[in-house]
Amino acid sequence: MIDDDLLTIVREQRSKVRMTTPVEQVIGRGRALRARRRLPGLAAGALAAAGAAALAVTALLPAGHQAGRPLPAQLAAWTVTQRAGGTIYVTVRQLRDAAGLQRRLRADGVPASVTFFGREPRACQPYPADRAVVGKVFGGHGPPLVIHPAALPSGAGVQLNPGHYAPGAPIALAFGLVRASSGCTGP
Repeated sequence: MIDDDLLTIVREQRSKVRMTTPVEQVIGRGRALRARRRLPGLAAGALAAAGAAALAVTALLPAGHQAGRPLPAQLAAWTVTQRAGGTIYVTVRQLRDAAGLQRRLRADGVPASVTFFGREPRACQPYPADRAVVGKVFGGHGPPLVIHPAALPSGAGVQLNPGHYAPGAPIALAFGLVRASSGCTGP
């Protein structure tokens, strides 16, 4: 039997079938059944989305920590970790939220000015210091950038800007000392 013969037989049979249920009722019942089957999937999907959103918000908010306890605030864009003795480690992965990084450093006791794009604030003036002083404040060759706040000279703060970086690698920060002032490094 070929396909054309089969189609002819089916067409002939169809004309003999009588349907007593209205088409709208059949369509409505099918929609109701499909909706009922989708509800558990939608509820599970909504629960998964809510869980992912909660994790994303948790990952983006800086977590508080105490000196001496190495509890890092793990962020997508950058990480600041304060170690025992007050040493601060800064790793930047994305040039995002410079203001958040600046707030975090200031909360950890580092008078800081952070600019990723644009120029440093006009209120920021260079702090006259030799290489030895700068070397005591900023340790290592990063990333991560290591800051020793206890080594900051009186009246000095830090200025951070993006340095050279390769895609996928942590971003090296250019750093220097500036005169601490409310318009530059905060109160």
